[in-house]
Amino acid sequence: MSISPDNTVPQEVEILDDEIPAPQVPARSVSELMNELSQRLSDQPETWKQAVLEAVGQWPESSEQVDGVRLSYLVGGEAFDWRLLASRILNSVGNAPPAETWQNWLDTPDLFGGFTEPEFMRILGVDKSRACLSFFYGVTVEQGLVIAAREEIVKRRIASGREPSDDKCDDAYHRLYGNDRDGLRDEFCAETGLLSTTGSELNPEERTLRQDDQFMYWLFKRRMDRSDPARVASDTRKGLAQLERMLRSHDRRKRLLREIERGSQ
Repeated sequence: MSISPDNTVPQEVEILDDEIPAPQVPARSVSELMNELSQRLSDQPETWKQAVLEAVGQWPESSEQVDGVRLSYLVGGEAFDWRLLASRILNSVGNAPPAETWQNWLDTPDLFGGFTEPEFMRILGVDKSRACLSFFYGVTVEQGLVIAAREEIVKRRIASGREPSDDKCDDAYHRLYGNDRDGLRDEFCAETGLLSTTGSELNPEERTLRQDDQFMYWLFKRRMDRSDPARVASDTRKGLAQLERMLRSHDRRKRLLREIERGSQ
């Protein structure tokens, strides 16, 4: 299975408004949506994936405070992390399937959650579906590109007879974005107003996984602005290829674990 939604590499990702576009049905409150979803999961448990996606498509909030944790479903005001919102919903709704079941669903790298692209777009709506693509290319694929660039540097060091080391892996950021990682993060923090953690230990109040996603999306936008279309397309294909390799490796590990479990029974 290919990770890319249509095996093509877009040269740009459409920029969306700062807010999640209004759903195509009359807006309802979070509590109304959760109550309706809980009832549907009780009445039609076999349709739980579609029911959750429909709730995601109608969700009225772009960010929330849940159990003392700030959840922001939009990255850079443009890229929509539907899995984060689906996880928040399934963690809280009544009559949800077992946690292991829905976590396995959300952990799969399939961009459309097992649905076809037309089904996914129909359930979520066109605008949110496009915002999901922005997250996929701007965060997920960009992370794959950085990993691929760092692996290339390590391979060159080994080929030249030098010891593999992470010391030069920061060169990947220079090649892709024109500065080292600390310098890029300082630029990012200056533009966004987020606190920098350069040179200090990780502070959960200063830096979160969501900030890392924001940083990655900011790097993606920087690369798009500074590279010619051919370079953008080449690097994006490289990121997609890296994700494919990681997916195959993950699948092999899962098969091996299942074989070990069967052998121990």
